Amino acid sequence: MKFDRQLGFGIHGKVFSVNSPGFPAPVALKIFDDDAPFERELAVFQRLGQLSISRIGKFQVPALLRHDPDRSIILMTLVQRPFCLDFASAYLDELPPWFPPFDEAWHAEKEAQFGADDWPEVLAAVRELESLGILQTDVSPSNIAV
Repeated sequence: MKFDRQLGFGIHGKVFSVNSPGFPAPVALKIFDDDAPFERELAVFQRLGQLSISRIGKFQVPALLRHDPDRSIILMTLVQRPFCLDFASAYLDELPPWFPPFDEAWHAEKEAQFGADDWPEVLAAVRELESLGILQTDVSPSNIAV
């Protein structure tokens, strides 16, 4: 595997564009710092794969290509905007008890982050994820990009 460039980083790890044997084009390699975020993201990608979902509304979703639980890494397809990615803070089927409700204050904060024009599409994507039992606790412009 040959590293091309770093695509991003955050509290859960780093993402790189890599050239990997067996894939004709570059793919994304996400290296997690901890097991729990890796396991959450893997579970979401597995659910999306079982349902053959590559889009949430107009947003592209990466496809899981490979994973290594011993090294907490995920290899996935690269996607372009608009995209929905980074499920390390997502939960399946129920929110953790510590998570605050999606109340009016939350909606106002997110509308300010995304802008009034884009927020309805982003909210529709969040609701579509919820309908699949995927509860994204980190709804941000870096994870759902218009």
